[in-house]
Amino acid sequence: MMPAFLARPLLLLALATFVWLPAEPVEAAQSAASDAPARSLARMSEAIERADVAAFEREADVNAILDQALNLVMQAMSRPENAVQTPPLLALIFSQASGDGGAAARKLLKGEALAFIRHGVASGAFAGRQPKSAPAGLLAPLFAEASLGRKEIRQVGAPRPDGQDWLLPFVIHDGGNGNDYSLLGRFSPSAGGCRLTAVENLGELLERIRRESLEQ
Repeated sequence: MMPAFLARPLLLLALATFVWLPAEPVEAAQSAASDAPARSLARMSEAIERADVAAFEREADVNAILDQALNLVMQAMSRPENAVQTPPLLALIFSQASGDGGAAARKLLKGEALAFIRHGVASGAFAGRQPKSAPAGLLAPLFAEASLGRKEIRQVGAPRPDGQDWLLPFVIHDGGNGNDYSLLGRFSPSAGGCRLTAVENLGELLERIRRESLEQ
């Protein structure tokens, strides 16, 4: 079994893009620039409903958010108290990657997480539909605990400017485990208005998920 400190951070790699559908339509006036983050959320929701991976990735910089999550995961995996609990497969990956500072392991983990996310969108799983196939990949067992349940926006706060970006708080309800997660999304300018490029409280979310796993 995957130890808690690894299973949950790796689960967060799958959740790091926070694919979701709104519990209620996300309304946004088309004129105000401050409404651009909410409009981006609405477009993400529509992309998930249509199982349109390309449209979803236009609204969320999946690669950037996975890099952010991996920085935290790699830090956790490098701690001696965690290394002794590393499953044999991951231990082998990290031993072979020791000469390049973990770049090979990072590339493998990112590729597997990205494949999991795209499968969740393309299969309709993140829209609450039953997927016809299971995620494939070398590290697919690592994501066995990841919730494929429907994700819903329950609350959207007021956006606030941060340089050229916008910070937008919102809450996601995970229909798979019944939990609510508070996020602070960073939305940066893009050709479509703006795009989710980071989750500002990702470290706090990792710690919460780690605690949840220990309580199970």
